[in-house]
Amino acid sequence: MFEMPDDGMWVGVGDAALPVDEAMRWASERGCGAVVTFCGTVRDFSEGRPDVTSLEYEAYDSLAQRRLREVADTARGRWPEIARVALLHRVGTLDVGEVAVVVVVSSPHRGEAFEAAQFCIDTLKETVPIWKRETWAGGREWALDPHPLIGLSVTGDERVVGS
Repeated sequence: MFEMPDDGMWVGVGDAALPVDEAMRWASERGCGAVVTFCGTVRDFSEGRPDVTSLEYEAYDSLAQRRLREVADTARGRWPEIARVALLHRVGTLDVGEVAVVVVVSSPHRGEAFEAAQFCIDTLKETVPIWKRETWAGGREWALDPHPLIGLSVTGDERVVGS
């Protein structure tokens, strides 16, 4: 599910708790002075929905895996000094406080690591087919902020709607 890779990219989607500590250790290399980690957690509110108690994530697994790799490939193309990139997303029902997504980027210097990590989480949310359903005090429904998935050009900066 979240098997550690042999190369410099670790991508995965699964229903087990995310291996945050393992991803940070895996990304750390002797030549890297920066390991930036972003964890997206389930919070207890959403716009217009107080008292959120859980989120349920669903993914189109094979396409999600492919898109995660494309995001990591694109980041490595834009920031060639990146040593390792991990993009891991959980599916299933998660309670408030649980980690839903983790992004880890390592590089020799912090600037590139921060920029690449932000690019990865922002682009992941725009291009990877993962959806969430919120459960709160007033009911249960798919998130209010759905957006169309866009394609990602691995070789260029453009993003293409509907790819």
